[in-house]
Amino acid sequence: MQERLFQGEYVSSNRMLYTPSEFAKSNLMYLQEIGELKAKKTHTSKRQNLDSFLFFYVKEGSGTLDYGGREYTVKSGDCVFINCKNPYLHRTSEDLWALEWIHFNGESMLPIYLKYVERGGQPVFRPDSGLEPEKIWTNIDETARSSDYIRDIRINEYLSTLITFLMSFSWNPEAAQVSNNSKTIMNLKDYLDLHYSEKISLDMLADMFLVNKYSLSRGFKEQYGTSIINYLLITRITHAKQMLRFTDETVEEIGNRCGITPLYYFSRIFKQIEGISPLEYRMQWK
Repeated sequence: MQERLFQGEYVSSNRMLYTPSEFAKSNLMYLQEIGELKAKKTHTSKRQNLDSFLFFYVKEGSGTLDYGGREYTVKSGDCVFINCKNPYLHRTSEDLWALEWIHFNGESMLPIYLKYVERGGQPVFRPDSGLEPEKIWTNIDETARSSDYIRDIRINEYLSTLITFLMSFSWNPEAAQVSNNSKTIMNLKDYLDLHYSEKISLDMLADMFLVNKYSLSRGFKEQYGTSIINYLLITRITHAKQMLRFTDETVEEIGNRCGITPLYYFSRIFKQIEGISPLEYRMQWK
């Protein structure tokens, strides 16, 4: 951790640069930087290609955000949530703003952000009050400054609360991605959910949805954070676990019904994903 107090020509800021443990970076959502600032003059900040996600809450004043090819007006009481891999620029207006911000990341963050966008979540949104975002910011800030030996675990907990808060503002169907490609990918996922037990190949899916299989694979990975094949496999194994627990069918019958045959291959794939054989899984839950 490193705290920086900064009194410059344009801003007065208090920020903490945070170094999470290797365990946190590999397994949790983790903090990179947290801070607050008060603008002293109009100024512009411009960034791109940062391996980070940014949330900030405008406590007072106003400004603008340039992101994704659009300019957004940001006022007191508004929140911002963006992927900093993409170019962005924010500037204060003459009504100088005060902000509280959090830079954070995690292995699961890109799929979460893509789901936020897919549901229509916007870079700028306005909650009913600032009580919740301020409370989340305060909890993370106080924890990061503490000597708590499970500090990274607690920060992960508060970042999870932040994600829940963000996703609660993501459902804006009128603004959701509605490109033909996005619709195709959503229809593909629905098809896999319903037809997981059938023989499925990328070539077959490409013919069915009239899209090049490489474009189809890339679009699915971008939208859902995993490959088509892996999603299908996980869906099959999830249904297999349900049948192992709640039916008396044999392991071979369950493998057949889930579209993974022959028996030795089903057992091998199941153990690869779950760490134990299908029979061992069944016995654990008896």
